[in-house]
Amino acid sequence: MNRDRIRIEIDHRLLDVESGATLMEALIAGGEMIRADCGGRGRCGKCVVQVDRPTPASISAPGETERILLGEEKLNLGLRLACCTHVLGDILVSVPESSRLSAEVLPKAPILFPPSARDSAPGKRPSPSGGHGIAVDLGTTTIALYLCDLSAGTVLGSTSARNLQSLFGEDVISRIGAVMTRREGLRRLQVLAAKTIDWAATALSHRLQIDPRRLESAVVVGNSTMIHLLLGEDPSSIGVFPYTPRFTAAQMRRGDRIGLNFNPDIQVQSFPLISGFLGADLVAAALAVDFPSLSPGSLLVDIGTNGEIILKTKEGFAAASCATGPALEGAAIRHGMHAVSGAIDSVRFNGDTRRLEWRLIQQNPQNHQPPSGICGSGVISIIAELLRAGVLLPNGSYNRDFDSPCLHQGPGGTLAFEIVPEAIARGGKAIVLTQADVRAVQLAKGALRTGIELLCREHGFERPSRILLAGSFGSSIQTADALRIGMFPEISEAEIECVGNAAGRGAILGLCHPACFDAAHELASCTRVFDLAAHPDFQKTFIANLSF
Repeated sequence: MNRDRIRIEIDHRLLDVESGATLMEALIAGGEMIRADCGGRGRCGKCVVQVDRPTPASISAPGETERILLGEEKLNLGLRLACCTHVLGDILVSVPESSRLSAEVLPKAPILFPPSARDSAPGKRPSPSGGHGIAVDLGTTTIALYLCDLSAGTVLGSTSARNLQSLFGEDVISRIGAVMTRREGLRRLQVLAAKTIDWAATALSHRLQIDPRRLESAVVVGNSTMIHLLLGEDPSSIGVFPYTPRFTAAQMRRGDRIGLNFNPDIQVQSFPLISGFLGADLVAAALAVDFPSLSPGSLLVDIGTNGEIILKTKEGFAAASCATGPALEGAAIRHGMHAVSGAIDSVRFNGDTRRLEWRLIQQNPQNHQPPSGICGSGVISIIAELLRAGVLLPNGSYNRDFDSPCLHQGPGGTLAFEIVPEAIARGGKAIVLTQADVRAVQLAKGALRTGIELLCREHGFERPSRILLAGSFGSSIQTADALRIGMFPEISEAEIECVGNAAGRGAILGLCHPACFDAAHELASCTRVFDLAAHPDFQKTFIANLSF
C-alpha cells in the first residue's frame, strides 16, 4: 500500500487522503464539512471528533492546545480536535452532530442595482431561460455565497462559512508561502476553497428546494490571491516584488476544472483584478455602490483580512491595500467567530455592575443559540465600550487599577476582560477579550487609518469627504464605535455610510447583469495603484495611529 495515502472510515465509507494532513483538512477533502469557527487555528474547540482506538502510529499525540481545550478525560475517551490532529495511518472516525457545519440560511433580500447597471444592461441574464446561479465572495477569512433567481435579479438565500484555507495561515502571504514550500500546497488550498463552495451551494440549494445540478452560472470575487488559488493558478509572483499576478483580466472556468461537484458543467466567472493586492472584491464593491458617479473625495473602504481602499480623485481613481489582518473580522481573536447565530455583535458597559451587557445575533428565533463567541462588529463594540469606561487605556493596555469583577489576570500576568461567564457560554468556557486580542485590533486599525490618511494626502485631500464602509461587518458595525477606537480620520458620523457586503453585492450584480463586466474591466484598468509601504511617511504615520 502507498503509505503517502491513508484511509479514514467515517459513516460506513472510506476516504482516501494524504498522510500527515490534519484530520480537519482530510475530512474536508473527503467532503465532510465540520465546524471551524476559529478557522482551524486551535482556538475555539468546536471541531471535536471521536477517533476509535487510536494508536501512536495512526494519529499524532495530543498537544498542549488539545489538553487545555478538551482535558485528559475527554482525550482518554478518544475525543480529539480535528484541526490539531495529524493523520498518520488508517483510522475510524465519527463526527458528533454538534461538530458538523450547518448552513445558516439568511432570508430573501432584493438587490438594489445602481442606475448605471440597470441602464447599461436592461433585462440581460446569464442565460435566456433565466434559472438560478450563485454569487461567491471568496474572502481570506470568510466565504459568503448567495443563491440568486437570475430572471428576477433577487437573492433567494445566502450562507457563509470560514475559509478553511486558514489551516495554512490567516493571511494571503502565509498561503502564498504554503504554495511555495509545501508539497502540493496549491492543490490542497484549492481543494479547501472549492469544497467549502461546494458544500455551501449544495446545502443552500437543498434548503431552498432547488436542484443544485441546475445552478447554471457562478460569479466569484475575492482578493487577487484567493482568486488565483480557487482557479488553481500559482500566486507565488504576488508574494515577491513587484507583486505581479499571473493575470488581471476576468477568468472563466468550468466547475469540474476547479473541483466543484454540485454541477461539474457550471460556468464560473471571476471579476477582473486591479493588481496583486487590489482584487476583484474591490472592483465588485465599487460597482455595487456606483462609485464612478460619486464626488471627488469619496472613499470606499472594504475591510477584510486585507483592507482595500479606493478614492475618487479629481482625475479618476486611486487605490491602496492595507495589511489589516483578520482581527477586524473576528479571526485572530481568541473567541472570534463569524457573524452567525450565537455571536456577540454589540455590547454596553453597565456602570453599576461594572460588566458588559451583550447582544447576540439570532437568525432563527425558534432556535435560540447560546453565546458562542465574538464577531468583528462585536470586537469593535467591546473595545470602544472598554475605552469609554476606562477599562482600557489609550495605549491599549488594560487598566490594572480599574475595579471590575470581570478583569482577570491570566497566565504570565496578562489581563483579560470576561464578557460571558462560563456558566452561560456555549461549551462551558468563559468568553473573554485578551490583551493580545486588543493588540491585534490596534495593529489592524492602525494600518487601515494610515492607508486612508496617506492615500488622501497624496491626492490633495486633507481627509475623505465621505466614507463608504464595506466588508463582512459593514452592515452591523456602529460608526461611533469605529470612530472611538480611531479607525478613521476625524470625520462626522453623518459622513460615514455602512454599505454591508458590497463585494458580495457586486458579485450578484455581475451574475444578473453580465454587461457589468465591461464596467468592471474599465474601472480595474484605469485605477492608479498607490504603494503605501513605499511612502516616506508610512512608518511614522503608522506608529502615531496605533494609540486609541
